[in-house]
Amino acid sequence: MAEALTRGVEGMGEQLGGRFLEPVIRLGVTGLARSGKTVFITSLIANLIDRGRMPQLAAAAEGRILAAFLQPQPDDTVPRFAYEEHLGALASRTPRWPESTRRISELRLSLRVRPAGLLAGLRGPRTVHLDIVDYPGEWLLDLALMERDYARWAETTLTRVAAREEAAAYLAALRSV
Repeated sequence: MAEALTRGVEGMGEQLGGRFLEPVIRLGVTGLARSGKTVFITSLIANLIDRGRMPQLAAAAEGRILAAFLQPQPDDTVPRFAYEEHLGALASRTPRWPESTRRISELRLSLRVRPAGLLAGLRGPRTVHLDIVDYPGEWLLDLALMERDYARWAETTLTRVAAREEAAAYLAALRSV
């Protein structure tokens, strides 16, 4: 029993230590529909995995990214970002744009990085997890509704477009209803 307890405490220590030693960066990629979020995410992942292709990233330029690899995402209730499928579409014999994002998805890319700075020689490489979240661009349009009801949002929107010449016919049609 003492051995099981010791193993349990050691396991908890490893889990807690892992959280501090292996930081997680959550990256939500935002943009309007069809603005290229999926292509950007796919390109970012491909370029980080192929470490020689990102000279503007200091860790890559200095050769400190030792490895980059995909891992299971932390939240298995969120669908996995279809990286391989999207890369296949972009790099196929007849390239095509990936399908538009229909639902939220996530992917974990882990980077094994050699530290920089004065104490770099005293510490070994560490793993940094990059959790990348993709979601439909249309969701951005919903942000305006977060802090107000529909009636107030509609009133604000109609006030903003009232001075625009191209809205005149639409506003006249609205008034006739």
